[in-house]
Amino acid sequence: MRADPRPAPPARSSASPARLWFADNLRILLTSLVVLHHVAIMYSGMPLWYYTEPPTSVAAGVGLSIFLLVNQAWFMGAFFLLSGYFAPGSYDRKGPGAFLRDRLIRLGIPLVVFYFVLSPLLHAGSYPDGSPLAAYLDTIGSGPLWFVLALLVFDVCYAAVRLAGARRRPRERAVRPPALPMVIAFVAVLALGTYALRIVLPAGTWVPVVDFPTIAYLPQYVSFFVAGTVAYRRGWFHAVTPRIGWAGFGLAAGASLVFLPLALAGGLEAWMGHGTLSSLFFALWDSAFAVGAVLALLALFRSRLDGQGPLGRYLSAHAFTVYVIHAFVVTAAGLAFGALAWPTSAKFALVAAVTLPACFALAGPIRRLPGVRRVL
Repeated sequence: MRADPRPAPPARSSASPARLWFADNLRILLTSLVVLHHVAIMYSGMPLWYYTEPPTSVAAGVGLSIFLLVNQAWFMGAFFLLSGYFAPGSYDRKGPGAFLRDRLIRLGIPLVVFYFVLSPLLHAGSYPDGSPLAAYLDTIGSGPLWFVLALLVFDVCYAAVRLAGARRRPRERAVRPPALPMVIAFVAVLALGTYALRIVLPAGTWVPVVDFPTIAYLPQYVSFFVAGTVAYRRGWFHAVTPRIGWAGFGLAAGASLVFLPLALAGGLEAWMGHGTLSSLFFALWDSAFAVGAVLALLALFRSRLDGQGPLGRYLSAHAFTVYVIHAFVVTAAGLAFGALAWPTSAKFALVAAVTLPACFALAGPIRRLPGVRRVL
């Protein structure tokens, strides 16, 4: 694939890094999908949220399950890619001490508050029988902030790697996009790693204490974060072109046409793992789909959405706050509309239309509270 014919941007400066508006806009989309994902879980019939309702029809349940399956295949990996991309520049500007201190404040404080305070509150009314202490211990957890916990671990590991190689200055390379053979090799290695992990830890395995709900996607999360750090050094976000975007779209579409039907022929085992042939096809699908979807969206957002007005700046500034608070808003909306006897599809649409803007609207006043902006 050829590089973008437009002039390459100047070398990245640790003093004044260029603002990537399209990356901010992509983060807004990903945050919105997280909110919609959990609204869909609430009405899918899966017992995976603080409040749930069974779907009113098989078609509605299947539709929400497909939405969840496609989302899960790529969107959290995209979050880790963006997080990995911005880690090297932050480390370069602040140094190891300030970098880790900032991560502990920005990620550690919301995680601890949610784990020990907010999670038990979300479980209020559903405490198990027994002593209050046992009930409390049973309801603590990271919930949707498992991402924050994983990101904190990844950032600490990144700082450790940088410290171990402190004498070697990271090399800046010419700005050019990743070659197609490199992309294909990345997909193949990711798919094999995912397939192997799901033999030992099938999808649906819940990791206690850390409260990790999607351990089966750990290879994607780690590899995308690492790919983000490499992308920063090699300028890949600056070099992504519409041609690369179309190649990514073709990769995602081709995998969906070839690997997904082969995987689904094996039934639920394909998603779960256990070393079956269908689970290999499923790992090939979600790995190729994730890489292709991210490449396509990076190209689309860079070419069409590389700027922000006042609304975009507000949404971008409050995206992380939305991630932290959305569990309360989604659950409250579910309870508020619980008595509404609507078909599941209509109810999902209504609650989604109410919840998503409510999350962003509430994020502003919350960030204006004393001391909160330093964290959120």
